[in-house]
Amino acid sequence: MGMSERKDCSMETPRKRRSSLPLLAAAVFLGTSVTGWATGNFTTVKLPKGVSIELPRNWVVLSNNQRITLDTFVESGLDLSGIQAPPSELPFAANYYDDRGRTLAILNVRYYPELGLSQADARGATSQDVKELDSALKQNMLKEMKTRGMSITSWSGTNKGEINGIIAFVTDYRRASLRGAGDFRVRLVRVFAGDESFTLTVSYLESASIVLRPIADRIISSLQLAGLSASITAPSAAPISKRSGISSVMSDLYGEQWVFVLIISFFWTWGLGLAPAVLIRFVFMRRPITKVSAIVTVALWWAVMVVLGSALESQNKPRTALALVALASYAILRKGGKRLAGPAQTA
Repeated sequence: MGMSERKDCSMETPRKRRSSLPLLAAAVFLGTSVTGWATGNFTTVKLPKGVSIELPRNWVVLSNNQRITLDTFVESGLDLSGIQAPPSELPFAANYYDDRGRTLAILNVRYYPELGLSQADARGATSQDVKELDSALKQNMLKEMKTRGMSITSWSGTNKGEINGIIAFVTDYRRASLRGAGDFRVRLVRVFAGDESFTLTVSYLESASIVLRPIADRIISSLQLAGLSASITAPSAAPISKRSGISSVMSDLYGEQWVFVLIISFFWTWGLGLAPAVLIRFVFMRRPITKVSAIVTVALWWAVMVVLGSALESQNKPRTALALVALASYAILRKGGKRLAGPAQTA
């Protein structure tokens, strides 16, 4: 199922006027219209070919001129990198800006009218098909990024899932910001549906993930495709990311690689924390040391651990863990002390 795709590498377009192009305005592109209406803080945007999404009302729709510039930027990168991509159309794009005009989130929808793959093909795709698709996409992405002088900082891969009855392939990766403001988390939601095939791209600045991640998840979970979504009685809230509540909370606290972070934190706290006591007791001294020496040694190393943690700006090393390490270190340094003191008292 591998394919060369025109990558939706959205430009971080600066906002010129705070009131420019409100989301409720109609946008016209290649003879197709985009309409929307608001419900609460989200606006339902009706896109061409039966696609619809829900977008926050304070996101700003890019003008026709900005979309052409963005499309030219993408096309130029593909041409320079030698990637053969199928014809595509970019009828809709929107950004979210903070109060200083910085781009914090990006969204666009790109259609592939000449793509031959259907929803039936997508539903029948095997894990090997998904693996091959992911490999081809990654190779093309790295090549195109290099041409632009950009970099992918991490690649989480492509997964097959279902969103409101739509079989989709979601590619998740992180790239460096064009303006050097940190990493953007990017998700490309690919839907194969013949001449109605499209890719929904949603990305946001990683440092603002606490606020923007649930918004991005909400946008993706709102995706509808006429003729498919109507047959589903109960919508799939977030089928692409089937994580438990605990996993979601841990990701918010420690990031997407929270398991790895916790493992590293464990070895840092306990491995490095207990190393001096183990070395002193079993390698250098090979006997228990006095209580005073043990207390002084533990206190000094505890202070070193606190200073190192502060220097590395570690937020995942609670003082309670270091206190437990200190108690364990003292026990190691004093191990066997009572047995040695016993005969001395009876002599």
